[in-house]
Amino acid sequence: MIKEQEIPKYLKSTESNISKSNRKSKHKHQYEECLLQYRSTFIGKTRLNTGLYTYCTICGKINERFKENKSIVKNYIRTVDTPIGKCYSHISGEELYEKYHDKLPVFFIEDIYKEKYVNLEQNNNQDGE
Repeated sequence: MIKEQEIPKYLKSTESNISKSNRKSKHKHQYEECLLQYRSTFIGKTRLNTGLYTYCTICGKINERFKENKSIVKNYIRTVDTPIGKCYSHISGEELYEKYHDKLPVFFIEDIYKEKYVNLEQNNNQDGE
């Protein structure tokens, strides 16, 4: 028979000694739409991709794109009728860039999965360097 004293108590996790203040923003983010360009390699081929995102105009933090009712880009997601039902597709990166590079700021980043901020000084750099 197990006595009450033998049952281990639930160990609560303690707060980290590292301050959370250095991870928190000192301002309210103000997001605007932008085009992000990044290189990707698939089966040995490297290509330049363009995606629709938002960024904070104060610090450059990258965020998801706006919902369609707030977005400048119309028909970003298209409905395609197929024999099996409705499917959805995005505008291609090339079409997105051609239509909106003069209306939205364009930023180039090295890795879309690692980088969390854009360099605000490279806005509208056409050659991506």
